[in-house]
Amino acid sequence: MKKPQNLNTMGLSLAIFGALLLTPDTLFMRLSELDGFSMLVWRGGLSGIAYLFIWMWFSLRVEQKMPPVFTLSFGVIVLCQMLNATLFSLAIAIAPVTVVLIGVATAPVFAAILSRVFLGEALSKLTIGTAILVMIGLYISVLGQDVAPTKLSASTLQGAGLGLGVAFSLAMNFTLIRKDKDVPFVLAIAIGALLAAGLGALCAEALYWPEAKNLAAIALTGVIILPVSFVTLSYAARFVSSSTVSLIMLLETVLGPLWVWWGIGEEPTDSMLIGGTIVVICLTGFLINQGRRNIVKTIK
Repeated sequence: MKKPQNLNTMGLSLAIFGALLLTPDTLFMRLSELDGFSMLVWRGGLSGIAYLFIWMWFSLRVEQKMPPVFTLSFGVIVLCQMLNATLFSLAIAIAPVTVVLIGVATAPVFAAILSRVFLGEALSKLTIGTAILVMIGLYISVLGQDVAPTKLSASTLQGAGLGLGVAFSLAMNFTLIRKDKDVPFVLAIAIGALLAAGLGALCAEALYWPEAKNLAAIALTGVIILPVSFVTLSYAARFVSSSTVSLIMLLETVLGPLWVWWGIGEEPTDSMLIGGTIVVICLTGFLINQGRRNIVKTIK
């Protein structure tokens, strides 16, 4: 009984590390000052190369053989990563960060549905209760944003829709990684990111070399923040449920705007801070409870 509980604890630790590392991602995307497709080219291309290096270092040099890539799971993960990278870059470029992150915050709902369909995993009452309280906290955060006058504007609606697309892609990604333990998901994510960059290159009006400060910002998120965080989050999905990983990822929804506030002065409102506090408290309580359960089961 000790080994499964140790793996569960490791999964939670990886998810927390990956989610915290991902929180400044939107800040550096904003600091790059790139339009949607240009951001997609640089962010997707750099992260795709980084994913490839990570895969070659941890997988290819150990197994010394080509992994099974001609499978349905591999193809779907490639597609999900391509959609995730494309939709998120476009959304951040055209809509308020909070609106986009609220759309992404529905990932645990999609993950719960997909886990039930593909894995037959039932959600615990604790997970359901935590998800409800977290969504309430996120809703309070949205109420504090100055988005009411532009609620029906094209850019805001597009940002929310793209955020929902990102949430579904993430949930499907984590669910398939948990379902198919043999799929080389790091390689799949790398190919998906490079395909997204290629799509951005085709759709961009003009490709250009950003200024040094803008290039440094997009390089930091593309080479370090994005690949390291997503690889650890994806590995976490092999040891804990995709809905749990998706819940922990909501730390980005709360802490991401705070990084933007610190970095470029977009000050959060009081209701955003209140909602964010609710989310952090709920997630902290959830993780503490999960940790205690693991300890008790390990002792038994």
